[in-house]
Amino acid sequence: MADPEVLPLPGPDSDTNPDESVAMAEDDEGDEDEELDLKPKIGMYFETEDDAYEFYKKYAEGIGFVVRKSHKSRNTRLAVTKRWFVCHRQGFKQERSETKNPRAPGSRTGCGACLCIKIIPCGAFRVTEFVEEHNHPLADQPAVKMVLGPRAPPPLYDPKDGPALDMRFETEDDAYAFYNKYAEHVGFSVRKSYKKKHKGLLVSRIFVCSREGFAEKDKHRDPEDTPRRAGPTPSRTGCQACLIIKVQPPSKTFKVSKFVSEHNHPLEDPESVHKLRSHKLKSKMLELELPERRKRMHGMLAGDAGAALEYLQNLQVENPSLFYAVGCNDEGKAINFFWADAKSCLDYMYFNDVVLYDTTYSLNTYSRPFGLFIGVDNFRQPMIFGAALMYDDSPEGIKWLFQAFNDAMHGKQPGSVLTDVGQKYADAVAAVWPGSMHHATVWHVYHSAKKSLKQLVDNAKASFMHSFAPVMFENEDEPGFLLSWDKLVEKYNLGDNEWMNELYRTKDSWALPYWKHVFTADIITTLRKENIMSQLRKELNEQEDLLQLLKRYDLMLEEYRAAKLPVDTEAPLPIPTLRILKQVGNLYTTAAFKMFQTEFEDYMNSLAYPHAAAGMVSEYKVTIDEKPGEHTVRYDSLDGSVTCTCKRFESTGIQCAHVLKVLDLKNIKELPEQYIIRRWIKDARSGHFTTDLDSSLRASTAEARYKDLCRIASMIAARAARADEAMGFIESQSNALMKHLDHIFQTSGFSEMGNHAALPAPGPSSSAQPHNIVRGPQGNPLLRAANGILGV
Repeated sequence: MADPEVLPLPGPDSDTNPDESVAMAEDDEGDEDEELDLKPKIGMYFETEDDAYEFYKKYAEGIGFVVRKSHKSRNTRLAVTKRWFVCHRQGFKQERSETKNPRAPGSRTGCGACLCIKIIPCGAFRVTEFVEEHNHPLADQPAVKMVLGPRAPPPLYDPKDGPALDMRFETEDDAYAFYNKYAEHVGFSVRKSYKKKHKGLLVSRIFVCSREGFAEKDKHRDPEDTPRRAGPTPSRTGCQACLIIKVQPPSKTFKVSKFVSEHNHPLEDPESVHKLRSHKLKSKMLELELPERRKRMHGMLAGDAGAALEYLQNLQVENPSLFYAVGCNDEGKAINFFWADAKSCLDYMYFNDVVLYDTTYSLNTYSRPFGLFIGVDNFRQPMIFGAALMYDDSPEGIKWLFQAFNDAMHGKQPGSVLTDVGQKYADAVAAVWPGSMHHATVWHVYHSAKKSLKQLVDNAKASFMHSFAPVMFENEDEPGFLLSWDKLVEKYNLGDNEWMNELYRTKDSWALPYWKHVFTADIITTLRKENIMSQLRKELNEQEDLLQLLKRYDLMLEEYRAAKLPVDTEAPLPIPTLRILKQVGNLYTTAAFKMFQTEFEDYMNSLAYPHAAAGMVSEYKVTIDEKPGEHTVRYDSLDGSVTCTCKRFESTGIQCAHVLKVLDLKNIKELPEQYIIRRWIKDARSGHFTTDLDSSLRASTAEARYKDLCRIASMIAARAARADEAMGFIESQSNALMKHLDHIFQTSGFSEMGNHAALPAPGPSSSAQPHNIVRGPQGNPLLRAANGILGV
């Protein structure tokens, strides 16, 4: 095998200048100094994954360690998109029992040395991470060569000649590729069958004909019995054709130990062999080598862009205060869409402490990438802040979307942003909302499992997801989560599943025990209940025409908002007699009060004892009956502050049972004001102002006036934005208009606080903007008139 070369391939992810030359790995085994200088660097490019592996192995041999392939990431089409190569001493091994031969000390030392490569749009791989340091002594070159075995690569075989005993392959994948190519030439399909492992390492693998074995209903049928009735040709015929490979120490290559060439069924002709499963999968894998843009655009059909623009145009005619943005690619084609109406913007102004970008909607068989920005109000009801169609969900596309949302909300930053797992989301949040807290969620992981583990989900029917849900949603402490995870993996034999292994490796970025410090307003619990989100997920799946789909969404949102009004004006709960319950019952909405009541009941079943004290600060250990574990509560009598290790208040805004217990010990019978946050009180939208006008009527008329004013303002903005002179005129008149409004309020007896509380306050960038801002993939506005794209 020829030495790999490091290709100077430019790509959009590159941090280097595409015109600069990149170092080449020369074939010069005699110059050790040159080998040592030829170490990996971030930004290097390799044509294939194997080239990167060979390059790192050659570097490792010169340094004094052995390379092992570790985790890899695949996309939905099973192509490798990221791969880690690690030092052979990475990780730790479980201790052997004393009755068995002990392993040599120090075989695994947790070494962090590694090389990570990631696929780029042109199909090549780029080095994104390189850790050079080792935590163990390095070996000399002869010792490394002894471990690696002979350097001579396996010979190249012609698949048309077929397998033969003692053929040698460097990896299992190489053997499979060879046998599959042979199968394509002969006329059958290959399936991976049994494998054997020893100490966690693969030692043998069997590749079989796809017709090996029998269908479940044919397993107990005697071949000598009368023939089956006429019908479709059986997919399994008990074919014995196979190829068996076994690992050969010390080189770790694979050798053919058995080959059966005879089949008991007709073989396919060359014209139809491409329809067989293993060869169709190969064709799909070839598609993955196309540019990244084509992969990301898989859901866009002819007419989709026009349908989306028609929908937004009609929506703006009905609601002139609508904000929408259209993102275009380098060719000027509309590929991404975002929109939010005045009601969404108004809701966001009151409840922007948590926003979840939900991408779990798979619309129809074409998987149109529909997403929603979701929040939760003081009644624990979900709210939709905006909707998006994202045919390009690249890092640049996600950043564009978040910027469009930011523009719609006048630059007001959310407190917490919750998204799917992925670095592109973290980077986009950091760029657009640097002051916001970001975290991935179990909500997305749970729904991703339905696709990533589809075969298991289908085979196990409801049982797997029934077991998977408690692991995701019901473990708030790390020990409980880890124990539940291990039981799930063991029960469903998922130890070798790459998706699950990658998920576990990144667990601190999404699992509940690792983001208790992030405020979420318990939005995940809200989304798990039957609501507008679950209805959208069910009903929109049935739609195929995009325009009808968007109209259906608009109708469902309107119906949901109309049905939600009675909930917002629900009758108050009976006033409790206990002092603290009476206090929060008068302030909290019914939904928030029920959350507090659950904590209060736990407090009544809790025990506390002093743990430590220092000056004005004292600590207590608190346990709750029938609940495992204990939590530490820290109370500062100087300022009355109290914190708990459960982080319940920090994540939901409702004080926990552990703190309530300590407050009771301190003879504090009411909840301190600093622990009653505004987002859960009944008047969260009102702004603390009161008038003689009925509250429900006041909200209704104020909202109607606000809608009319938005319509007028948007019409003025759309016309004035066409010319600098018109823009200047509006700006010159705005100060006079504001003074006149102040005079009206003063003479009419309206307080300034009351007026402003009924309407959303503008954010730091509240200047008027055209509703159909069009931005390119890098987020830069394209030069188009305010309504030019729609021909207005």
